[in-house]
Amino acid sequence: AVVSTQSTGEVVVNWKIYKSPCIELTKLILLLAILFLVGLLPWIDNFAHIGGFVFGFLTAFVVLPHINYSEEDRIAKMVVQIVCGILAVILFALLFIVFYLAQGSTCENCAYLNCIPFTDSFCQDATMELRPRVGN
Repeated sequence: AVVSTQSTGEVVVNWKIYKSPCIELTKLILLLAILFLVGLLPWIDNFAHIGGFVFGFLTAFVVLPHINYSEEDRIAKMVVQIVCGILAVILFALLFIVFYLAQGSTCENCAYLNCIPFTDSFCQDATMELRPRVGN
C-alpha cells in the first residue's frame, strides 16, 4: 500500500509531466481500492493499510524528487515538504502512542473495517484480543 500511495503522490507532484495524469491517477486509485477490499478478508489488517496510505502519501512529498518550474513553485514545494514531514513525524508518534497505550478500543463497529462477516463464522477466527502487559 505504501508503494502505490507514494506512486500516487508522485503523480500529484509531477502532474504537468504526465501525458494523461488522470488515467495514471485512476489506475493507482483502483489499485488502492483493490488493496482495501482485500483488507476486508480475515487476518489482513485494514488499519495497517490505511496507516500505510496516509504515511506513504505524506512521505512521498518529502522524499521523492520533483521538478521546479519557477522560484514560486520551488518555495511552494519546499513548504509542502516541510509540512508533510512534520505531519509524518506527528502521525508516527501518535500511532506509536496509540499502539502501546490505547489498545482497549470500545469501538464496536471498527471490527467491520478489518473483516466483513459474510457468513456467521467468516470472521470468527480473526478476532484478536489485545491487552496491555501488566508487570513482567
